[in-house]
Amino acid sequence: MKPAGQIPDPPAPADTAPAAPGDNTAPGDNTIRVGIDVTALVGPPGGIHQTTRGLVDALTDTAGIDVRGWLLSFRGARPDTPAAVRRSRVPARVAHRLWRQNLTTLDRLIVGSVDVVHGPNFTAPPTPRSVITVQDLSFVRYPQWCRPEVVAMAEPLRAAIAAGAKIHVSSVAVAEEVYSRFDVPEEQVALVPHGVSPIAADGAELGRRLAGCEKYVLLLGTVEHRKNVAAVADSLSSLPNDVALVVAGPPGNAESTLRTAAGDRRFVRLPVVDEQQKAALLRGATVLAFPSRYEGFGLPPLEALSVGTPVVATAVGALPELIGDVVRLAPPDNDGAFTDQLRAAASEPPTVPAELQARVNAMTWKAAAQQMAEVYRGIQA
Repeated sequence: MKPAGQIPDPPAPADTAPAAPGDNTAPGDNTIRVGIDVTALVGPPGGIHQTTRGLVDALTDTAGIDVRGWLLSFRGARPDTPAAVRRSRVPARVAHRLWRQNLTTLDRLIVGSVDVVHGPNFTAPPTPRSVITVQDLSFVRYPQWCRPEVVAMAEPLRAAIAAGAKIHVSSVAVAEEVYSRFDVPEEQVALVPHGVSPIAADGAELGRRLAGCEKYVLLLGTVEHRKNVAAVADSLSSLPNDVALVVAGPPGNAESTLRTAAGDRRFVRLPVVDEQQKAALLRGATVLAFPSRYEGFGLPPLEALSVGTPVVATAVGALPELIGDVVRLAPPDNDGAFTDQLRAAASEPPTVPAELQARVNAMTWKAAAQQMAEVYRGIQA
């Protein structure tokens, strides 16, 4: 008989997706088989894509952890990950419907034979052996800014919490929101900050060529309403004439708002950039702007600071916890204060203190993976 909460092992039907390599092998005495949802890796390179990739890559090099990816799709390209990947024949909408109803009868067909399941994109089977990363609570606090399928994640999450799943958060801010919005005890929540991936050492000159000018304000990330991209576009008229705005990242629900706010002012839109181009843009920027209304963590400012690029950001997500003692953060509801700081930084870019740059560079995915491995071990114990 399985321990309470163990992922059930029903016989697999003949048309089940092939098992991932190693599925039928027993792990070492101290090895934990962790099945991680890697579905986000086949999507656009937004925040969840980055954090999933960073964690999975680091966990594959973590002693005692056997990483096995699972994908809520039977078709499409293989995710960019060194882990073995299992494709599920169970559609995502079916899995989410079952999990909303606290049913786990098809879970082995989805996640394979594992000891712990980790859902880094808000959902996972509702069992005590699951870890669910709650990146933020935008789908609860600001449902008007989210797609219907994202808003629908709230119910599977509630079911998983009720079933005893461990909730992983990356900041104190999100932990406090989880406590206030869900009936979850503190011991069921694990705080493990995300890592900051090293930025490639490509020259800043490539960034300036991509921008088409020597000086530019960089806005990096998916163009969404909660990112408040219009605040930067509106501030263009107050910036020095030789400073342009570069917006790099996938289109989102605020694309038309951005273009309307920017008008005919100096504005460069780069909807697709690879890692080399992203690194060059970060290194070549005069300043990175991060005017977000709401965040769970806030990677772009940390990435910019890691290479010595100054940042003007709002006090959202993990930023007050991680850099608020050094960087002056604007209130997220005060666009005027943000614009004033951006104007000053674009006119006379400040120097990023060496100790702050070192602090951010110490936030590695290796450290995050080691902390997450302890969370897995606590579940397995």
